[in-house]
Amino acid sequence: MNPIIFKLSIISLLFILFCMKTHFFENNKDIKVCLCTMGKAENLYAKEFIIYYIKLGFDHLFIYDNNGPNSEKLSQVLEEKYKNQVTIYETFKYNITNQPQAFTDCYLNNSFMFDWILMVDMDEFLYIVDDTLKNYLSNIKFKQCDFIEFYWVLPSDNNLIHYDSRPLFERFNGSFVKSSLFKTMVKGNISNLSYAVHSIKYRIDNKTFCNNEGNKISGEFIPNLDQKRININKAYIIHFRFKSTEEFIKKCKRGYNYWLGKREKQFLLELVDWYFWVNKITPEKINYIEKELNVSLIAYKQRYKKEHNLTEKKMN
Repeated sequence: MNPIIFKLSIISLLFILFCMKTHFFENNKDIKVCLCTMGKAENLYAKEFIIYYIKLGFDHLFIYDNNGPNSEKLSQVLEEKYKNQVTIYETFKYNITNQPQAFTDCYLNNSFMFDWILMVDMDEFLYIVDDTLKNYLSNIKFKQCDFIEFYWVLPSDNNLIHYDSRPLFERFNGSFVKSSLFKTMVKGNISNLSYAVHSIKYRIDNKTFCNNEGNKISGEFIPNLDQKRININKAYIIHFRFKSTEEFIKKCKRGYNYWLGKREKQFLLELVDWYFWVNKITPEKINYIEKELNVSLIAYKQRYKKEHNLTEKKMN
């Protein structure tokens, strides 16, 4: 090959690679991502939540403080150095009473400023597998997506009965189970959109749901989905729903009668079923939950006895 042509070819190749690299980093840098959440009685965990998402790469966090005028304030745990990246709304001042209202309000007021908005609870942590947030979202496959669904994984309680002050990721770093429930990241500036905790409501039919790999999906919730079919290859939500037994009980005691009414007791039993789906059954946990929540867990006592070949005397 002619030496001049060879040099020109090398220069052209280097120029193309430079342009590609520059374009990639510009796209990566230009992506703006925010988070919307609502919290009540979360002051023990809010600091870890805020720091986690800022370090993950979120540009701004919008937090709806649902504690009420005479309760703890989430602003009490917000460090000074993060105040420019976090906005806290006290819900009683804005007549916001539930999560769908908060998420919808957050989206309508802020979506025009961001490319992507994640809606999560304060015990849910988005985890990106072997990548950074903005590099992950810069994948060209996500250009086709209006909504990205991230499945839950539920960490076990590590057999911790009582609360201690260590970070969540330190206390509950063992096994987990995958759930067919998910939370959604929404593309910015979609009109006529409202949020309903686990699903999106909108009046436009041509929107595209994607999984965590950027592949098109139906967007339909499928309950009790086979664990093998739950895709968490690139990203998922770590949901610290239960924590220790004591923290699980404390969360249940907040009460659900404001939206469940007479069905609250049945819902508590369903939560216990879910708790023991994720966590090991032990007599200590059973007795603790029975005493504090005033529920009968005879079926779990019998199951434990059968699994461990115990007599009634040994069980107690």
